[in-house]
Amino acid sequence: MPASTEEIEKAFQEACVGNPFLTRDHFMGKHIGSEHFWVGIQPFLLARGYRLRPRYNPGWIATWLKEEKVNKDISLFEDCLNLHRGKNVPDAVRISDGLRVVLKRVETRSNEISIAQYLALPHLRSDPRNHTVPIVDILLLPNEDEHAIVVMPQLLHFNQLPFRRLGELTDALRQFFEGLDFLHDHNITHRDACYYNLTMDGSKVVPRGLHFMADKTHDGVTRKIEWNDRSSVGPIQYYLIDFGLSERFPVRPTEFYIVGQHGQDRSVPEHKREGTYDPFKVDIYQLGNVVMRLIEIYEGLEPLLGIATALTRKNPDERLPLREAIDQLGRIPKRVLKRRVWQRTCPPDVRISIRFCGGSTETTW
Repeated sequence: MPASTEEIEKAFQEACVGNPFLTRDHFMGKHIGSEHFWVGIQPFLLARGYRLRPRYNPGWIATWLKEEKVNKDISLFEDCLNLHRGKNVPDAVRISDGLRVVLKRVETRSNEISIAQYLALPHLRSDPRNHTVPIVDILLLPNEDEHAIVVMPQLLHFNQLPFRRLGELTDALRQFFEGLDFLHDHNITHRDACYYNLTMDGSKVVPRGLHFMADKTHDGVTRKIEWNDRSSVGPIQYYLIDFGLSERFPVRPTEFYIVGQHGQDRSVPEHKREGTYDPFKVDIYQLGNVVMRLIEIYEGLEPLLGIATALTRKNPDERLPLREAIDQLGRIPKRVLKRRVWQRTCPPDVRISIRFCGGSTETTW
């Protein structure tokens, strides 16, 4: 027999003591915000071969409310994971082969869909310099033509798990430089080539995968993951994502109309000046600033400082071209690429374990 309303309310009040950010609607098993949209199109997605998580099934009842005694710790249940903090990109599984994907609702009139379709053309998708996220599918929604669902593979943030050798990191940067240069060759400016839009295919590094809404777990509940060093399972594929701000020009312009501040990076010099600017040069700065950020995060990246400095010069015309950045990465001696790199927050005992015992590829939070 399910718990009474009074028992559920008491459990909620007790749960709030340990979790002051818990909302009543969340605890009571109600969908919030953009979740209602995904519940509404769940049957359509299922018919098209994509299965959302159980939380979005019609008639879903929160697992923690089904028992005779309500469990006040809802974090023990995978279906408590909602689209929180304004997120509107849920994960799903392609039924035909089990591929983990993410679904993004996009306006059909936006550049994002047209650019995605262009980059998916066979002769561009097969180009080894094309390090843009592959598009699995584009689903036109029933009963409306203003939005479509773009289906992409589930990827990991490129620095989700630590790099352990300089060569692992330079391989990632080379692919990002190549990918951005590829876009520029095709007159596409990303306009947000920043830290959180850089990803990796994690299938080799984390064979069991990470839960999309709880990326320190495999299953959404247990805060422990097993993973492999990149150098032990490489090569790894890295990808640029999120073309929501991107523009494709018919030909490379000599004059630009771009104004205003765009993207994650608020330090771009051009954004602090009045007037128009060259967005291709801003792309270079943004990606160079990612390298600067990595130098702050890791010890042992001194060989990259010159490249980062040249990519982020205040004068856009003096910034290092991406192909020269790729060439400079290629000139780093192999013996240097084998050097260990360490996150500055990595404790001494962990460093000793990794250096002399191979370390553990099991991480617990």
